[in-house]
Amino acid sequence: MGTFLIFIAGVLFLAAILFIKPRAKKAEMWKTVLNWVLFVLWYGVTWMGVSYIYLNAKAGHVKATSTAVFVFLGISVVLGFILARLLGFINMKKTNSRNAVEA
Repeated sequence: MGTFLIFIAGVLFLAAILFIKPRAKKAEMWKTVLNWVLFVLWYGVTWMGVSYIYLNAKAGHVKATSTAVFVFLGISVVLGFILARLLGFINMKKTNSRNAVEA
């Protein structure tokens, strides 16, 4: 199972790079660097969490496994949301209120 997880991690890393590469280039260099740093940080936290949960579940540490699920999943979701927002996958456009009076 561990070998399979390592294989999946490598495949997903390559696929994510190929998917994000055209979207990560921004006009300012610092935004491009920020996108890639956030991606590597998110990827690292996600797979550290998966491996930590896998090792604790295999050893039978129920409390450590359940705590790790909440901690690593929470951090991964927050970093993933920030990364998706910066890459433009989640747009928060302001819309006109429906109650506004049109002239």
